[in-house]
Parts: sequence; structure tokens; C-alpha cells
Amino acid sequence: MKKKIIVPTDLTMAAQKAVGQATVIARKSGSSVTLLHIMDEKSASAGEIKKSLHEEADRISKNSGVSCEVLIQTGNIFESIPFVASEKEYDLMVIGTHGMKGIKQNLFGSNILKLVSKIPLPVLVVQEQSPVIDSFHKLVLPVSSHNSFLREVDAILLLAGLFDLEVYLYSLNKPGFPWPNQLLKNIEDATRIFEAKGIQMKRIKEEQKVYSQGYAKQTLLFTHETGADVLCMISVPSEEYYYFAPSDKEAMLLNEYHIPVLCTCGGKG
Repeated sequence: MKKKIIVPTDLTMAAQKAVGQATVIARKSGSSVTLLHIMDEKSASAGEIKKSLHEEADRISKNSGVSCEVLIQTGNIFESIPFVASEKEYDLMVIGTHGMKGIKQNLFGSNILKLVSKIPLPVLVVQEQSPVIDSFHKLVLPVSSHNSFLREVDAILLLAGLFDLEVYLYSLNKPGFPWPNQLLKNIEDATRIFEAKGIQMKRIKEEQKVYSQGYAKQTLLFTHETGADVLCMISVPSEEYYYFAPSDKEAMLLNEYHIPVLCTCGGKG
């Protein structure tokens, strides 16, 4: 690990929740936290923002013992946040959303999906109403036909290296949707990797019982009923399900159960 976690923040309650969750992970991993703020023409004065951010960083360091620094950039969040993340200094991004309303700079609804799909490192999305999780125990990994599926596995290994994690490798069989060969290969590869790393894993196969166009509704219901701490998702739709996948992914990010979502991006599968 590079031992650095980045948290985009606008100092709202949703951002505070992301800071709290990032601090827990940082303390467990021995990482530092970087508070990233993107200024634009609607922002308050630079002096006020800098003062508030440094006060927040000092509070984090004093209360948790986690080293915290501040990074202020000017620009558009959809360009500036991915640019900073691409500098390969960080292991993880934690970002907050208000659900149907996101951080002040238009980060709401489909825009949170638009942003995380551009981030080249794992992103943990938490809602304002999400609990701060002291220890991750259960994680749901829906199967996928993405060629980049193993990036999700790598992100899970990062958490599994810190917490006693049990992975639910979940599939939903929908009539009329045959499984591509790549999906079957991804299941085999993920199973092999988890077994080799000694990570607890349960293979869950469900038949469709909640009727909807996509997979999100029943996947979220299973995640909620299982009491899982986090749900995994590839933020970029695969070609097979592209016509409904964006709405599915948005539903997961803004889920009514306030379950945190661990996202990875990559090329289309």
C-alpha cells in the first residue's frame, strides 16, 4: 500500500461522513488522509476555505492520531478530482453523497456515477445517512462479465488485508439473460484468488424473485437482508447490459438502505 487515502470534501455533512469513514480505515492501515477541495466560481473566499479545511485536518489529527493534509485545486470536479486521483499517490478514495442530492458542486444523482466512473482507483461511496463502520465484516460482490472484474477483487483484497472480511460472491439468474463465458471465467478467477489468499467466501446463487429490468433491486435487497457492510460495483457498464446498467448503478450508489458502495472503474467488458 502507498498508505494514502484521499477524501474530496466541501465541508458538508455528507463529506464529514466520508472523512469519518476514511479516518477509520486510515487508522487501521497506518495511512494518512488528504482532504481535497475543488474551488470554482461559486466557492467562498479562498481564505475562508483554507482556514476551514486546515481546522478540519487539525481536528482529525488530534482526535484520531491520523496524519491529515489539505489539497486545494481550482476547476471542475469532474476533471480535477480524477486528475488528482490519477497521480498514483493514493490507495483509496472515500467520497460522500447526500443520496439524491450530492456535494454542492452538482454531485447528485447520475453525477456521482459520472464522477466515480472516471476515478482510476477504488472509491468507497458513503451516504450522509450511512453508518461509520469501525470494522468491515461482510461484503457482497455481484458477479460481472467485465474484463476488468479482477480490479474489484484487488480492491476487496485491500480491505481484506485490514479487516476480518467475508465475501459473498453473488449471482442473480434472470430468465432470458444467459451468462457470457467471461462471467463464468471471472467467477472461477475470483474464487481461486480468494481461496489462495485465505479469505472467507460464500457463493450465493439466487433465482429472480424481485421483478425489475435490471439487477440492482434484488442485489440490494440481498445485501440489506444479509447485513453486509459494503456492496461492490464496477462503475462502467458492460456492453451486454448497457441499456439498463447506468440506472442500475445509480440505484446502487443512492440505495435506500444507505449501504456504502466500493467502486472500481475500467474498460467496458
